[in-house]
Amino acid sequence: MEPSPVGLDPLGRPPRQRTVKIDGSEIQRLEAGFHDQFTEPAWDEIVGTAAQVLAQCPDPGVKQGRVTGLALGKVQSGKTLSYTALAALAFDNGYRITIVLAGTKNPLLEQTYARLVHDLGAGRQSLTPFKNPSSLDQDVIRSILHGNGHVLAIVLKNRVRIQDITRLFGSPELKAFPALIIDDEGDEASLNTQFRKGKKSAVYDAILHLRDVLPLHAYIAYTATPQANLLISGIDALSPDFAILVEPGEGYCGGSVFFGIASERYLRTIPVTEAQLDHAQQITESLRRAIVSFLAGAAIRTISASESWHSMLVHTSNLRIDHAGLQTAILSLIRLWQETVKLPETDPAARDFWNLARLAYDDLASTLKAPPEWARVKEIMKDEVLQTEVWMVNSLPLGRDPIAVSFRLRNNILVGGNMLGRGVTLEGLAVTYITREAQQETNADTLEQRARWFGYKAAYLGLCRIFLSAHLRERYTELLQHEDDFWEALQRNQRQGLSVRDWPRMFRLDVASWQLKPTRPSVANYKQFHGGDWDVEHWIVTDPARGQHNIGAVRAFFDKYPGEVKHFGSTRHTLVAGCSPSMLVSELLSDLDLTGSAWEKVYWEEYLARLELGGRLTAVDVLLMSCGDLRKRSPEKQHLSRIYVNPMQGRSPDRPPSDPGFYPGDENIHRGKPQFQVHLLRVPRQGDQPDLETTALAMFLPSDPQFDLRIVVRGELAQDAPD
Repeated sequence: MEPSPVGLDPLGRPPRQRTVKIDGSEIQRLEAGFHDQFTEPAWDEIVGTAAQVLAQCPDPGVKQGRVTGLALGKVQSGKTLSYTALAALAFDNGYRITIVLAGTKNPLLEQTYARLVHDLGAGRQSLTPFKNPSSLDQDVIRSILHGNGHVLAIVLKNRVRIQDITRLFGSPELKAFPALIIDDEGDEASLNTQFRKGKKSAVYDAILHLRDVLPLHAYIAYTATPQANLLISGIDALSPDFAILVEPGEGYCGGSVFFGIASERYLRTIPVTEAQLDHAQQITESLRRAIVSFLAGAAIRTISASESWHSMLVHTSNLRIDHAGLQTAILSLIRLWQETVKLPETDPAARDFWNLARLAYDDLASTLKAPPEWARVKEIMKDEVLQTEVWMVNSLPLGRDPIAVSFRLRNNILVGGNMLGRGVTLEGLAVTYITREAQQETNADTLEQRARWFGYKAAYLGLCRIFLSAHLRERYTELLQHEDDFWEALQRNQRQGLSVRDWPRMFRLDVASWQLKPTRPSVANYKQFHGGDWDVEHWIVTDPARGQHNIGAVRAFFDKYPGEVKHFGSTRHTLVAGCSPSMLVSELLSDLDLTGSAWEKVYWEEYLARLELGGRLTAVDVLLMSCGDLRKRSPEKQHLSRIYVNPMQGRSPDRPPSDPGFYPGDENIHRGKPQFQVHLLRVPRQGDQPDLETTALAMFLPSDPQFDLRIVVRGELAQDAPD
């Protein structure tokens, strides 16, 4: 692999070039531990992506600098290995301290600590790990760092623990060492949930203080659900300076596999009457089928000589009492079946069980390349029922955590709620039964995080089944469109070399009909953005120099594309018919400086690009209103230096519609076709100030389903100035 170039200066200055060393001892040590798990191209992809991240972090050889990065993966796609590679490269390239904010729960902290220590070979003289270090460790850490060693600190993501490391690494003797902060699940507890109140939430405030005491550091948030990180205000301290896509590796099975064109292979719909059972603590017929499918798959896995665990997730409620009741019911069913498989096949109970099992086998056989014979599966299933443990995963005294407690039997059925969500990887997960969803609304990022069935499952994909309600199935299908559109846009932005600061924050999501929000409103503003009406620039550019620049850009466009003069009643405009959206964007919009305007240029450019790329929009009529004559418009509102006008001319007040000279008004000359209007304005100003010459834009898309991409955008750009 070639060394990775630097992308952004950490202080926001124009980019400069440096390279990242990718053959140091730490990354080689990491590679040695995974040499039999990845092909060479796959490993190069992992290291290359980590190098892209590190290349945009401050040079550890300088005295100060800070940068905020965002690494975007997919649910269950291996982000931990990605940031482990980043930590190894950071040590090889001069970073002396790596701090990993490892989730909000102790089991996740323990899991991350154990994995990082194992994978990085920590615990040697050159690399020393610490779990939740504090000022009590200061002398030891000082000695390590002054002895040219490296410190790896894995920290619980809560206020107290972060304050501890702030005092530790912010001490005069330690704060000068270059530091890398990796925030695992950086969209979860890190963002400010109190921003609407003008306050700072506890963890967010603690992270800011940690960053304030480190003069030279990089903060990198890793997440598979970055909606919140990208929708927070651009001036927020955790708003990213750059973002890198962490592409899934070989064998990953995500939304496109389970909810794409082949979804019928793996999805099984739970009947409405069963899916709507509130707080169910009994076995429904669909749950019986799911459990039998799980046991049949276990037998097939055993026949294939697989030594992997085999697991099933049951996610129907967030109430612990429901978990306890359902665990009891499933345990009773398993025990009943343990006795049933011993009965003669002529027994009605045995006949019922084996008929159900045969249906499950036939279903699984339809997605397997070479399924074993039914007779063999049937024989093995008798033992699989005995080798099954049912877990209750919650905080009740009898509940257990699969992160903290290892599996004991081959087959494991886990019943639970929130603890089976974010950050939990269930080994060998094959069957999921899920009905749980919020009654009123659901956040897209939360719903995605519940998709624990995503992951590297290509080796046993034929045994995977997801049992879910029709409503959830539709929501996850919508989320697939949301994710695909989002990733395609981010990949396009990266190819074009756009800074993340310039990325249009657009998410394809049908907020209106689904009540499905991109993220929790406590951390970010957002609104729906769509066609179907005029979008008029009312708060105009008031800087005279920018106004003249924009008028010049408009005249240059129409000099290059003169179009034709068209009469609309008694009024005439210059029409350039049938412009492609890309021509409108590249030849006109991109040349306009709308600083100070509330018109959403960045969103319209992205919206038009998506419509054109999707084959939904091929032509837009572009009009220079009044053929470029300056129209006088008086301010209707003023706020500080901002001016609100209505650039749109109304209908003829003294002519009936039947009169050939009747003008229907600027809003009514589109004739049902996409139209972009450019208005050149002369706006009188107060006192002795000369009239302002500037522009105003207006965009119209017909109310047509093909133009409705159901887009959600960041709210701050969508807000008008106050009255």
